[in-house]
Amino acid sequence: MHAYPVALGLLLLASPVAAQQRAEPVSRPGNARAELSVGAEYRTGDYGTGERIEGRSAVAGARVVKGRVILSASLPYTKVDAPGNVVTGGGGLFGLPIIVDPTQPATRMRRQGVGDLRLGAAWVAPLKAVDLAAYGQVKLPTAKAGLGTGKTDYAVGAEASKALGPVTPFANVTYTMPGSPDGYHLRNTLAGQAGLNAALGAGISGQVAYGYAQSPGATLSDEQLVSMRLTTNVSSRLSLSALGGAGLSKGAPDASAGCNSVFACFRRARAADTKQAAHDSYYGGEADFDTVWDQVREAADALVAMLKR
Repeated sequence: MHAYPVALGLLLLASPVAAQQRAEPVSRPGNARAELSVGAEYRTGDYGTGERIEGRSAVAGARVVKGRVILSASLPYTKVDAPGNVVTGGGGLFGLPIIVDPTQPATRMRRQGVGDLRLGAAWVAPLKAVDLAAYGQVKLPTAKAGLGTGKTDYAVGAEASKALGPVTPFANVTYTMPGSPDGYHLRNTLAGQAGLNAALGAGISGQVAYGYAQSPGATLSDEQLVSMRLTTNVSSRLSLSALGGAGLSKGAPDASAGCNSVFACFRRARAADTKQAAHDSYYGGEADFDTVWDQVREAADALVAMLKR
């Protein structure tokens, strides 16, 4: 079994803490699948500012896996209760640590709206000794004022993992190059995470990890936190996850909690592989493009309707 516990999750929800262990070998050249996801998170703390900052986010995502290539997109809807000079940037699961904008007043205010669109890509190396993936992401400035910097960010990174029976240790590093808004400068940052994924039973897996992220602004401390995840496969197509975390530094939230669901629209594999042929039979095998597109469009419409409620 090959598992890419962080890169796959990172490309789905833009952060390692949302990672999910996969039971199918991504490196099999004939494999293909498409997935839709919905996640939600609540975070609270003062991040070293001395002021309470609360954030609630819901994120819709899509991912396509074909052989060794993974493509993804995600878009959050965020609500923030914080001083006006605090820019969330998505925060936590969905972005960089918070940023303080020195050009804005510190008057407390509530903001909500669509956040920044994130597009990602990853490539899984054809190695046997260790699972290795390289990934990149671009954040496009689609968020309203106060929910993003208004600039495009770029990130690149790599992850290594190794399955040791039911346990998979992993580690990753990400280098982010944020765009600097008018009036203040944001520096390039390094972030990393190390942890363990473990199979806990039939269709159940867990993850615990330590994460570190440099602050892009000079006025805030770096972020250190410990995160946990529990995932269960409800069916062959649907998985549900519960997420939690606790801050270990002033620049981190005091606590966070969330959930995530992933729905497999379709999966397709080489018919020459007996086990994968069984998957093809279950999922409809050679599904025609029009049928698949209708499924994706209906699921996307349902996600949009849910987020508008």
